[in-house]
Amino acid sequence: MSLQIIETLYHGTISQIQTIDVTKGRDNKDFGKGFYMATTKKQAIGMMHKKYTEIQNRIKNKYQGRIFTERLYEIQIDFDYAEKLNIKHFEQADMEWLNFVLTCREQGGTPHNYDLVIGPTADDNTLICLRAYWQEFYGKVGTEESKEILLKNLEPENLGIQYFIGKQHIADKLIKNFHEIDWRRI
Repeated sequence: MSLQIIETLYHGTISQIQTIDVTKGRDNKDFGKGFYMATTKKQAIGMMHKKYTEIQNRIKNKYQGRIFTERLYEIQIDFDYAEKLNIKHFEQADMEWLNFVLTCREQGGTPHNYDLVIGPTADDNTLICLRAYWQEFYGKVGTEESKEILLKNLEPENLGIQYFIGKQHIADKLIKNFHEIDWRRI
């Protein structure tokens, strides 16, 4: 299967976005610290709801007085510019994908030099499975056997696809435009 860039992507969040800022991404994520986009509205809405629930659980202590709203953005990609980028594309959640995700989550930051990474999204059970892996419930960390168990427990057949940008100058050129859409009417 060859790579086909999707020109319309989605981003679910709890913050209003004026400009795309890759430095606002959280650390130790699947493909590194940066800006993530989903290929479907449903997947982006799911991430938006997850972020909203997380912030509501922490709001009592850290975010008193701030109001958070669930927001869905539709993003247009510059297809011609995308074709010129250094792209890492994972067609499936296999051992290569798992090793890449483990490196990004263990090292933090963006421990690779790709302009755009496209591949499966680790699901809600990812952190639970990763902790079990790092605590050697699946066997010695780093062994093929423990990684095989981890990969199976992540249920890769149920994962959505995500696009990742970790460099600001790439985001500035790749994202042609974006605007908020009403997620309740979808």
